[in-house]
Amino acid sequence: MTDQNKPQPLPWENLSDAKPMKQVGMIIDLRRCVGCHACAVACKTEHEVALGGFRIRTHYLDRPDRPTFRFLPMMCMHCQDAPCIPACPQEAIQRLPDGRVDINKGDCLTNRDCIKACPYDAIHIDPQTERADKCNLCQQRTEVGLQPACVEACPTEALKFGDIGDAGSEVAVLAVKGEAKPFRAEKNTKPSVLYIGHEKWMEEKVKGVQLAPGENGVIYEQ
Repeated sequence: MTDQNKPQPLPWENLSDAKPMKQVGMIIDLRRCVGCHACAVACKTEHEVALGGFRIRTHYLDRPDRPTFRFLPMMCMHCQDAPCIPACPQEAIQRLPDGRVDINKGDCLTNRDCIKACPYDAIHIDPQTERADKCNLCQQRTEVGLQPACVEACPTEALKFGDIGDAGSEVAVLAVKGEAKPFRAEKNTKPSVLYIGHEKWMEEKVKGVQLAPGENGVIYEQ
């Protein structure tokens, strides 16, 4: 059997060779995003996200300078100085060794203080579990060598996941080359999700990840 015909190892079979990540994160290239919602649909399928809540959502934004749209995927920013962590009186929100921010749902008592603290409106209450829920960068996938569901589903490779704490990693190099910026930098939360093609006017048009009162989310619920 030639090397070409040999069965290829599955991602989790090479975990012993994987280098631990210092600071996981995401680079979102808005120049590539076409607003197809593949990321949101893949996320809802992967995590069985209940109707009305989102872990990632793409906004359609009217440009102020011409009659066209820009598309803006938003998710939990996995802030290095995350305000949701000290806001939770049960200490149910924690930072993992690789930097991602996760919710221990067994400790959550649904008092919503985390929702109020998040400047990106990234947290919602799952009506099925009655616990806080948000993006965890698909930990169950990345810990076995897979990409987050949203990254894998994106047809234009607008989403890139990796170790932004390693200056030599693909995402860190891409962030520098593309002059990636955080969303709402003035909040000083030090997001681990950065945007290429970010323009300040975008921040004035969106509240965050979840649907605003009266906003129609039917496109995501099909």
